[in-house]
Amino acid sequence: MAETKCMNPGTLAHKILGFVFPDICLACGRRLVDGEKVICLHCQGSLPRINCIPHTDNAVHRHLASTIPIEKAAAMFVYRRGDIFTKPIHTAKYGGRPAVARELGRMFAARLDKQSFFNSIDAITPVPLHWWKHIKRGYNQSEHIARGIADITGIPVHTHLLRASGHGSQTQLSRTRRWENASATYLCKGKPQNGIEHILVVDDVITTGATILACCHALHQAHPQLRISVLSLAMTENT
Repeated sequence: MAETKCMNPGTLAHKILGFVFPDICLACGRRLVDGEKVICLHCQGSLPRINCIPHTDNAVHRHLASTIPIEKAAAMFVYRRGDIFTKPIHTAKYGGRPAVARELGRMFAARLDKQSFFNSIDAITPVPLHWWKHIKRGYNQSEHIARGIADITGIPVHTHLLRASGHGSQTQLSRTRRWENASATYLCKGKPQNGIEHILVVDDVITTGATILACCHALHQAHPQLRISVLSLAMTENT
């Protein structure tokens, strides 16, 4: 009788882990070593980081300045189209790898946690995805970033926002036109639980800021007493 060969459980676990967290750096393509996930230490050191200290008056906070009160704001690095550092976000968003988004959230949160960024924040809410995109993609990358932040901070994730409608591509529109398109797109659903006074809105990339400001606007309109802060993995330059 021919011998039936079974895959070593350790090998199977390694294959599964290799799919969730690839063996290569998603930025430069180098093979990761023990302790590295998603981005190698070399690329982490070379990230075009955005200085977010102080949290209330920095490039991200100033970029989002509007009639909507934003308490704190932060982004991890500058998003330059075609740059190798955009690849991990692109993989998380379009590559069917939500675990990559979660690990990027953990990575950024660990850095900000040391700077007391999350002090006073009671809940995290991701920018919602249109239901049709959610079905096609299978997940909302911003929600997985939020859950990565929650892994580090222990702050609960609440889906307070709903994307009520979709809109076409906004890449060729001005900042004002993007805001007009986005302002009626998002709604706040329900009331924040008792004790939630300060909400952190999370997204993957800030471009003009229209999307995340529309989310903040929906929260502020529904609950003017809420304090609102913003966090994104990256922000485009020259926005």
